[in-house]
Amino acid sequence: MSKRRSAVPRLSTHVGVALLALAAAGPAPAQDDERPHLVVAMEDFPPLFEPLEPNSRRTSGWRIMYNIYDGLLDFDYLRDFEIVPAIATDWQRVSDTEIEMTIREDVVFHDGSIMTVEDVAFSLGAERMLEPDAPGFAQKQEYLPALAGVEVVDHRTIRLITDEPSPVILSQLANWGSQIVSEAAYRAAGSWEAWGVAPVGTGPYRLAEFRPDELVRLEAHDAYWGGPPPAASITFRLVPEEAARVAGLVAGDFDLITNVSFDQVETIEAADGVDIIGGETSALRGVYFDSETNPLLADPRMRLAMSHAIDRDLLAETLWGGRVSVPNGPQTPAFGDMYVAEHQTTRFDPDRARALVEETDYAGDVIPLRMVTGDTYPAEFVTAQALVDMWRAVGINVQIELVESWPQVSQRPGTGLRNSGDEMMYPDPVAQMWRRHGANGWTQVNGWWSNEEFNALGEVLLTSLDQAERRRAFARMLEIFDHEDPPATMIHTGAVFYGISSALDWSPYPHPRTDFRARNLVIR
Repeated sequence: MSKRRSAVPRLSTHVGVALLALAAAGPAPAQDDERPHLVVAMEDFPPLFEPLEPNSRRTSGWRIMYNIYDGLLDFDYLRDFEIVPAIATDWQRVSDTEIEMTIREDVVFHDGSIMTVEDVAFSLGAERMLEPDAPGFAQKQEYLPALAGVEVVDHRTIRLITDEPSPVILSQLANWGSQIVSEAAYRAAGSWEAWGVAPVGTGPYRLAEFRPDELVRLEAHDAYWGGPPPAASITFRLVPEEAARVAGLVAGDFDLITNVSFDQVETIEAADGVDIIGGETSALRGVYFDSETNPLLADPRMRLAMSHAIDRDLLAETLWGGRVSVPNGPQTPAFGDMYVAEHQTTRFDPDRARALVEETDYAGDVIPLRMVTGDTYPAEFVTAQALVDMWRAVGINVQIELVESWPQVSQRPGTGLRNSGDEMMYPDPVAQMWRRHGANGWTQVNGWWSNEEFNALGEVLLTSLDQAERRRAFARMLEIFDHEDPPATMIHTGAVFYGISSALDWSPYPHPRTDFRARNLVIR
C-alpha cells in the first residue's frame, strides 16, 4: 500500500457523462472499507476497455482489463499455463467440432445484475464477434479463428461450435477474446466507443473512473464469484517516463511500477521499503518489416541482411545483464513437443549482411523505424538506437521516428519498421508466431507481409489433430520465417521487471496480465 495515502484520487468533476454514469451504475464501496487503495504507475493506457478493440490489445490493456473481465476459462500461469475453470465450471467435447460447457451460477456483473447463459452466448456471438461486420471480428479471427457459433442448451449450458477440428480451442478459450460482458449494458451504451469507456464485466474490480491522460481507477467488486478482492481500489497512474515511475516508487507515491529497465534495478534494490521482481517472460522482442508497401524492404534479401546484422548476444548481455536470452527463432521451449530444437535461427554475420545488401538495388535511402514516445517495451529506445548502429555498420540507413500513438506507428505512407513484443498467449506456435504473422495475424491483416506457403502450413497447425504432422509444418514455417522470406526478426526473449512496495506479496506472470485477485495478492 502507498506510504502517502493523500495520493489516492477522488472522483473527478471533469469526467464525461458516460463515466459519471458508470460511477453511479455499480454498488458503491463501503465507507468503512479498511482495505488499502493501491496505486500503480504505468507507461501508457489503452484507448478503450474492450477486449476486442484492436488498439487496446497491448500490454497496458492486458494489465488493466484482466481485472475487469473473466473469460470462460483461465490459465494458471504459475503452473505451466494449466487450463482452469472461470465462468465455465466444466466442459466436454461432444464431437470434433462441438464443446459443451457448464456455466457458473450466481455470477454478478459490476452493475449488480446476474449473468445468464444468454450473456455468455451474446459475448461470443454473431453481433459482437462472429459476423464479418461485427466490431470484434478481426480480433476473433486472431484469437478464436475456429469459433463458428454458440448455442444455449439450457439455463446452465452452452454449446460452442467450430468450423473445423481445433487442437488448441480450449487454450484459445482461456486466452484473450472469450471475456463475458453484460448484453444489457452493452446495448444500453449505444456505441462501441461509449461501451469501451463504461464496460460492465464480471471481474474482481469494476471501472470507476477514466481520465485518458491521467488515471484509470478500478473499485472492488465485492460480489465477485471468486471472493472479495484484497484492495478497495486500484488506481493506475499514467507516468510515461521511467525515471518518474522509479522516483515515485521510492518516495512512496506508488505501490507498483511497470516496465523497469535493467539499469534501474540497482536503484530500486538499494532503496528501503521497495523491491524488484520479475524477469524473463514468454514474449519475444523483435522488429517487423513492412515488405508490402515499403519498396526498400520488398526484397527479402534486405530483410535477411537486417537480421544478420544484429548481434543479439551483445544486446542481451549489455542491455539486460544476461537476464534475457536469444531465442531459437520465433519459438520457445515451452512449446514442449512442438519445439523444433534442430532449427537454426538467423546468426550474427555482418559480412553476410553486407553481401546481401550489395546484391540488392538499395542505395542508402532512409528506412524509418517508428516508435511511440516513451518506452512501450522495457529498454525500447536504447535497443532501437543499438539496432540503428548495427544496421549502419552494414550499410543500411535506418532512422528512428517518434510518434505520439500506436495507430500512428502503422499510418501510411512512410512505414518501414516497428518494434514488437510477440507474447506466447499459450504454449503452442499458434499462440505466438501464427497469431502475429498468420493469415489473420497483425502483419498480414495490416498488409505488411504475406506468404502463400506459410499460410497453407498454418492451416495444418490450426486444424490437424496429428501432433507429428503439426510439428513438421511448424519446422518448415520456421525456415521461411528465419531464412527465406522474413516478416520480422526476433532479437531476444522478453523481460519485465516491476518495482513493488515491500508491503505487497504479489507475483508477476510470464504474461503481462497483472492479476490483483485474492489468489495472487496479499497485502501485509
